[in-house]
Amino acid sequence: MRVEYLSDHGGRQLRQAEQQLLHARTSLASWHDADVRAGTDLRTARRAKPLWKRLLFVATAEENAARARRTQARQQAFHARQNVQQIDHVVQQRAAGVAGEDALALELSGLSDEWIMLRGYRNRRGETDHVLVGPQGVWAIEVKLRRVRVHADGDDWWFEKLDRWGNVVDSGPATDRSGRSWARQVTDVAGDLAAWLNRNGQAVPVRTAVMVMHEQAQIGRCDNLTVDVVATGTGYLLEQMWQRATPLSPDDRARIVGLIQRDHRFHQDRRRKR
Repeated sequence: MRVEYLSDHGGRQLRQAEQQLLHARTSLASWHDADVRAGTDLRTARRAKPLWKRLLFVATAEENAARARRTQARQQAFHARQNVQQIDHVVQQRAAGVAGEDALALELSGLSDEWIMLRGYRNRRGETDHVLVGPQGVWAIEVKLRRVRVHADGDDWWFEKLDRWGNVVDSGPATDRSGRSWARQVTDVAGDLAAWLNRNGQAVPVRTAVMVMHEQAQIGRCDNLTVDVVATGTGYLLEQMWQRATPLSPDDRARIVGLIQRDHRFHQDRRRKR
């Protein structure tokens, strides 16, 4: 299988988050140092003041200034520590996303070079992780790397978070930040892509899949699915790719790939200008 990066949005977001985490940790270390210096200054000021002020607990201006600096440093260090924790969580999420995308690409790497994987395709309805074009058709694939049990009823998706022993420790909606289900993330993009191909003489269906790539992920109850495949491994995906095949000639595949590249460039440029 050949792989082409249309965009490395996930990788770019990860690198940005890692840079933000570095700045946040630097800020935390700076405020910690300021706290230490202020504490040293406060002890020095206490030792330097006259005995009678020490006996009567009278604070000097130097003491008050050092105490104020220490209070400020501790407050800022508290906020900086929270910021580090929040950004570190984002880094872990984005790293998992990139790892999941890479894992799928690796598992599909055994496909022949008649197949091409276009990574990071974007159109007016959003971005999806992979578009596969090959002799058996066109597939849009959204990838998640989560240790969860996924459930779905139509467009209503939710998950149960699992610990390493398979116990449920949390649950929530399986949606993106805008509230779209994992299915909608890929079906919105696939529908718009199919319409674009049709307008340009390539009336082919764009099949859809949501792949939950964590080795301990599970698929729960799934009814009235709006995607063609939801799975935790590529075996079932490959089976469905052949069962739902829409045979494409080499010329058709080349034209479809060219149209996908052209559409992506248009929407990428449009997004940059905005």
